Amino acid sequence: MLGNGSSNDRSNGRSNSSSDSDSDRGSKRRLTPSERSTPTSIYAKRTHVRAWFLYAADWAVVLVVTAVSQIILIPDIRRVTFVVTNPNIQQVHVHDDFGMVRAAVVLSTSVPAIIMLLWLGYFKHPFGDIHQAVLGLGMALSFCALFTAIFKQMCAILSPDFLSRCNPATSARDNAFRTGSTLSHYDCTGDELGDGMRYYPSYVASIPACGMSYLSLFAGHQLGLWLHPQARRRLGQIAPRQAADRNRPGQTLVSFISLLPVAAAMTFPAVETTYSGAGSGWGYACSIIIGAVFALWAHIIYCYDMPAAMIGLHTT
Repeated sequence: MLGNGSSNDRSNGRSNSSSDSDSDRGSKRRLTPSERSTPTSIYAKRTHVRAWFLYAADWAVVLVVTAVSQIILIPDIRRVTFVVTNPNIQQVHVHDDFGMVRAAVVLSTSVPAIIMLLWLGYFKHPFGDIHQAVLGLGMALSFCALFTAIFKQMCAILSPDFLSRCNPATSARDNAFRTGSTLSHYDCTGDELGDGMRYYPSYVASIPACGMSYLSLFAGHQLGLWLHPQARRRLGQIAPRQAADRNRPGQTLVSFISLLPVAAAMTFPAVETTYSGAGSGWGYACSIIIGAVFALWAHIIYCYDMPAAMIGLHTT
């Protein structure tokens, strides 16, 4: 009796569950393939268009910020006064036939861009990664140029060779030397005053520091520099045992390769001194800090979580 009762209960339970499932299937109408795909495809298309619209806006901001930085650089020569006995403007000026500022901008833009394109292309990164890496470089350089120009206008520090650039008339110079009075641009006879009136922070230091620091951060991330947080996190995912130990093979080599672009950037202000004379150490230091800050900012936004090769990490 008990056995028959239990079997009947099980059979009733099956029939009830099957009837419930049938009723559920009947109450929930299945969507056709067109009904399932149409809303999703429209949403995906709108999301894609919106993303590229915002990227276009990002590039527009880069171009506008760069243009504004050049407008800010237009000097107001009427505000420039100086004392001929100022020891900070006594260096001899040499005409820059090479064009240090143009060379700094071109090399600091093209070299990091080419290296990143070759690296990401070799490891078959998607176009989105390549685009973001280049956009980050453009953002870093444009904002670095803007704030360098702003600080130039705020500080209005004369170049180390300003007196030589000015080449004041002999009578005005002798009178200013005897009386200690100030001179203005009206007393100058030279024709290369523009760059000398707003010298620090120096473009020749800030722009290379920005572009090459961005490349150094990119290289450190991609090569697996242990200092980079993403490198440690990635190693903990793929090789937790190696992440827990204290072995750091190859990190000196990775550090050397990662710092090479920064070392190359330091050659620009060193070469500039051959034209303008020895300048202010604090002026160059501030220029380099401005470039490094915006390089780090752009790296965190665009390249911080990018997939990396992690060649320098010990994962076996």
